[in-house]
Order: sequence, then C-alpha cells, then structure tokens
Amino acid sequence: MDNETYSTIVEDPQMVNLLGQALIRDDLLPSILGSDNHEISYWAGKHLSRSHRLANYDDLIAFFNQFKLGDLSLLKKSSGQLNWQLSGDIVKKRLDLFDDPDFYLETGFIAQSCQYIADQTAEAEITKPNPSKGIVLISTFLGKDKPVDDQETNSLFKIKHPGSEDSSNE
Repeated sequence: MDNETYSTIVEDPQMVNLLGQALIRDDLLPSILGSDNHEISYWAGKHLSRSHRLANYDDLIAFFNQFKLGDLSLLKKSSGQLNWQLSGDIVKKRLDLFDDPDFYLETGFIAQSCQYIADQTAEAEITKPNPSKGIVLISTFLGKDKPVDDQETNSLFKIKHPGSEDSSNE
C-alpha cells in the first residue's frame, strides 16, 4: 500500500475502519501468494462458507453487508445459474485504489453458500468487474448433482436481521 492509497482510505470516514482489511487483502496476501492469489482466495472463501453455513440467499446478502464485503444483490436466478452484483463503497474504493483487487474470496464464499442453499453442486466466477461503475458481476453455476462434501458444518450460522430475532429459512 503506497502513501496515496493509505491517505485516501484514512481520510474517508466510510473506509477508515477497513484499513486493516485493505492492507491484508490487497497488499500482503497478493505479495505472499503471487500468481496463486486468486485461486487460493477462492478456496479460502469456500472454506469460510463451510464454517459459516447460511440458510438462504437473504442471509448471504446480509452476511456480505454485515462483514463489510460489499453490497450483494441477486440480479437473476434460473434453474442452472444465479447472477450477482457486488457493489458499494468498499468495492468501488478497492477497484479504484488497487491495481488488481481480489474479489475471489467473495466469489468462493458465494459458490459454496449457493451449493448449500440450492443443495446442488456449485461453482462461481467473476464475469465482469466494472471499475468505472464500482461493481463486480459474479455468476454462480449450479450443477445437476447433489453435493458430496464431508467438510461442511451441520449447524447454521444465524444471521441477525434488523427487526427480527432470528434468520429465516428458505
């Protein structure tokens, strides 16, 4: 992270609390992981989803918001594919400030969460980052097979939704 990036983040009231996240995600990890950064981040996202299993797509959207990963919205849902948009101040700033901001952690988390929610095998990919609009488009592809995975937790991670006591099931 250079001085200009540091100053930009510190002087932005919405970003200053994310300084540590930016340092680790967009500076340290890429320098350590090199060309494997995106692939490892994707699998790290899947791992996080396995230990934070969500009940439904509303919980997935709330998780992203609450953990300051960005504003996630479901654009289109079909039997074999879900199209997502990741946006918000953090996404825009990361796209603006860093040469190759990594959104593969989020992509892996979405893939694994969709696999649990849909009870179908799933993988996801970034289909289009748009720095000028501050958005990243992510597509999740659902397979026809049921997942075979013994690494997941059986308990749900309960998301708190404003105005309700518990997360709802879909």
